[in-house]
Amino acid sequence: MRGSECLWDRLYHWAENSPGQPALRHDANLLTFAQLAKEAELRAQWMTDRGITSGDRVIIVGYNTIDWVVAYLATMRIGAIAVLINNRISPSQMADAVQLLEASLALADIGHQNMFSQADIPLDGLAAWDRPSAATLPPLPAIHDAAVISFTSGTTGNPKGAILSARALFDASATYQRFLGTGPDDNTIVLSPLFHNTGFIDQLGQMLIAGGETILVSEFHRKDALDAFRHSPSTFVTAVPSVLRMLMLLEESDAIFGPARVVVFGGSPMPQAWSLEMADRWPDLKLVHGYGLTEFGSACTFLPANHIHQFGASVGFPAPGVKLRLTDENGDDVPAGTVGEIWVSGPTRMLGYWRRPRETAEKICGEWLRTGDLGQLDQEGRLYLNGRLDDIINRGGEKILPSHVECLLSECCGVANCSVVGLPDPVLQQVPVAVIEYRQGHKFQRSEAIAHLAANLPDYAVPKDFLLVDRLPRMASGKIDRKAVRDLAITRFGR
Repeated sequence: MRGSECLWDRLYHWAENSPGQPALRHDANLLTFAQLAKEAELRAQWMTDRGITSGDRVIIVGYNTIDWVVAYLATMRIGAIAVLINNRISPSQMADAVQLLEASLALADIGHQNMFSQADIPLDGLAAWDRPSAATLPPLPAIHDAAVISFTSGTTGNPKGAILSARALFDASATYQRFLGTGPDDNTIVLSPLFHNTGFIDQLGQMLIAGGETILVSEFHRKDALDAFRHSPSTFVTAVPSVLRMLMLLEESDAIFGPARVVVFGGSPMPQAWSLEMADRWPDLKLVHGYGLTEFGSACTFLPANHIHQFGASVGFPAPGVKLRLTDENGDDVPAGTVGEIWVSGPTRMLGYWRRPRETAEKICGEWLRTGDLGQLDQEGRLYLNGRLDDIINRGGEKILPSHVECLLSECCGVANCSVVGLPDPVLQQVPVAVIEYRQGHKFQRSEAIAHLAANLPDYAVPKDFLLVDRLPRMASGKIDRKAVRDLAITRFGR
């Protein structure tokens, strides 16, 4: 017997046992579980009729819509590989991706079809397609075969396509469902792009397993997000810290967090001052700090909600089924309290990078995935993040971890968000500067910020300059775009 080990197993379960249960909503459009299964099967038949078969790569690009989800599920139903690509890359980058992938088909909505202007690939629409009268499909594909290629969201170098199996996708989403205890009475509003792990694993996948409802916001704008929460109060809220911070600062933020049962945040370090503010404002809300990455199918660790007040700066303990270690530059374990590179192992680890054997070999060491992130463990095994290896600022030989400076700076009045980056210096190699997104209605005092940082940091870690901006640059995922912040600072300070 095959067992419920892929998302389609759960979709079929709910379609059979709760056919009228709402599964997917976008604006005024709604599909029940039975309707979603049928629509995705018909789309899968449409693909089969066009010669798409097991192992073929199908690129899916568009805004968060029901059509996107249907295409995603349909691709996996026939054993083809769904390729989830950032919908903000250039036509030349898309052409390179198509060539790397040797993709058989691209599906894009009207707003993104111009991305394929330089690519040699059959292109069809996401919304308009001729539905077959019926679907005659093969059995579900093997769970250990590749199901998704998810491109990393880094801001430097060429994005790499992480290959995830159908089993890894299921286990990654099931990790959230089991840890949070979500069920058919839960729902979630997807603010991040669906091509990001937060969207297709943490939210959509989790709700497919739990039997809950997934509500889509086409593209993140504060007004659209607020309207969605007003119309459909959400029990499960998740976003990267910078997006949560924006929502927290809205006058109508009670409409977002008041009805929620649990909020999960991760993707970048969450300043403890922000999580404590959330806990104080919404005391009945369960706040869960998590840590994950594309190459691991998302969740690596969770901080239980009852730890948030005392250990809010931590991202918690290894998620169920995950092993974690911290190593030095030689790959040897480091003791508690010592900063090291985070290595993780578990069933959700990627199979490798698509046709990048050198990068795969650098990332995978036996059962372990080298994350490239820095952290340290306390005596009880809680993990604290210290940034990425390539984020470290070298000021005259002294190493500065930007995330630590940012957390302290976030405690200062007038700081809505911030990013600390290193700028070139002819003598010291690099000097730290802080770019601050100011908080409306509050005044940022440079002298007070410097005094606060100087009281808690060595003098070389205090930023040399401060730049106030209306809004920090962000990637599609909502994370702060450090490269764009650095470029902005270089332009402003003339370095």
